[in-house]
Amino acid sequence: MIYMGRFLALYTGGKDSHTAMLIAMKDLGMEPSLLLTIITPRDDSYLLHTINTRWAGIHASLMSIPIKIAKIDGHNEEDEVLKVIESSSRETGADAIVTGGIASMYQKKRFDKIARSLGLDHIAPLWGQDQERVLKLEVLEYNVKFSIVAAMAMGLTEEWLGKMIENKEDVEILIRLAKKYMFSPVGEGGEYESFVVSSPLFRCKRLIPVGKKVWFSTGWGYYEIHDIRIEKGCF
Repeated sequence: MIYMGRFLALYTGGKDSHTAMLIAMKDLGMEPSLLLTIITPRDDSYLLHTINTRWAGIHASLMSIPIKIAKIDGHNEEDEVLKVIESSSRETGADAIVTGGIASMYQKKRFDKIARSLGLDHIAPLWGQDQERVLKLEVLEYNVKFSIVAAMAMGLTEEWLGKMIENKEDVEILIRLAKKYMFSPVGEGGEYESFVVSSPLFRCKRLIPVGKKVWFSTGWGYYEIHDIRIEKGCF
């Protein structure tokens, strides 16, 4: 299907929002008018990704796509997100939003509702697909490589923080672990979060995040990015 529209990408810097945008561009013939990164102070948000989102601007620079980073107070996330999308679509002339949701009905229904109320289409190219297939699609077919920047599932130990997922072996290990400990292989339930380090859209550049691991005795943690180095070369 060729859609041929202009879209706002609800963008976090993670693998799913990035791959959704890539599919919209490459497979659906759509044009990105803006990356929209919405930052909430809430660490319990079911609607928005929260870890290391402030680094999404580096992705925008590498892809030569404008970005808008909007901070909300989180008291009424759905209404605040609607207002940000409304103003952004009006400013850019976008007629659709693209999101990276895969299985969260909570997110899907809310973005459907927001888009419908604004007269926009909601494009979610990964929605409803088999999750193991999505992980393979992202890394092995679309060549989107990522670092794990949060680990919150049994089986994902401190050693996984900062780990790169970039080849078939990495994907298979993660899938086996997800099966053993019964968590989503794509991290759809918040079991882990990701940050894209290499993509066909990055014009032969690779990101090397530099930071520190923060691990809690309760068995979860995150990788706090302090700086990012850029390597040149096609990967």
